[in-house]
Amino acid sequence: MRKVTRLSRGILSLVLIAGMGGTTFGAQAPAQPQYTREEADAYNALYQAFQAGKFEEAVQMGEAFFGKYPNSVLAPRAKPMLLVAYVQTNRLEKAFALGREVLSADPNNFGLLYVLALAASAASKGRDTRFDADGLTYATRALELAAAGNAPPGFSPQLWEQQKSKVLGALHQAVGLFLYNKAEYESAIEHLKKSAELDPSDPVTFYLIGESLKLGTYAKLRESYDKLTPEEKVAEAGKALLQQVDAVVDQMIEMYARTVAISEANASFQALNQEARKLLESFYRYRHNDTTEGLEELIKKYKPSTQASAG
Repeated sequence: MRKVTRLSRGILSLVLIAGMGGTTFGAQAPAQPQYTREEADAYNALYQAFQAGKFEEAVQMGEAFFGKYPNSVLAPRAKPMLLVAYVQTNRLEKAFALGREVLSADPNNFGLLYVLALAASAASKGRDTRFDADGLTYATRALELAAAGNAPPGFSPQLWEQQKSKVLGALHQAVGLFLYNKAEYESAIEHLKKSAELDPSDPVTFYLIGESLKLGTYAKLRESYDKLTPEEKVAEAGKALLQQVDAVVDQMIEMYARTVAISEANASFQALNQEARKLLESFYRYRHNDTTEGLEELIKKYKPSTQASAG
């Protein structure tokens, strides 16, 4: 069974605080209402379920609202809530279909771009890559909006200063993941390194850098080296090529060590921790005469508590 894709409470709260990039939330009616009491009640049922975090109920209320009032003046307020409810209940096909509709009318809605980019990223981490293309488009657009220098639409300057490292780190990681899945490893590494600089607390970022190096630069260099004859390998050109291979392996070792160190105490990352440790030990042995002496000290170097103490 595919793991349910849900936004974390922190992400969801951030989206709500930011107003979904300028989209108005709330049950308050416009000054000159153009809807019936029944229409307002249907909308309010959606709003109340959404605010209470009852997303399954919000889906039911939202679909009932649009079934009766598809052209309501309250639709621009209702659609973002229904979209997030779709994401939270793993109805991703519906979420992205509605997202395309909303974003075609409001392409600079940073909040929705962010929600859909992270939803696609979470799905992709669960090996559901159907939404990678949309996710790459939305994450890239969100980063373009943020690059303008000011707080994105819907964020106050103060809130943006508080949250931008986490937000931009998540977006760069998403772009890196989507490019990694396309085997565009060098471009993926560029975004993943930016993500690591902005938010060094996510072990997935370091793991993806290690994997991108392994499948990209390392694989090419290793293939070139393995094609050399025994005589060529001991010649100067062969030795220089092996040095390049070893230098990339050392980078991979660091990335896997960081992954292990950061994920070790988090139960939700245990599968990642085990996979990273297996790769780490394999490449560490290659570079250290088939021993793991000093490996635990290397991992300890990158543990969050050590980093905090050093800071």
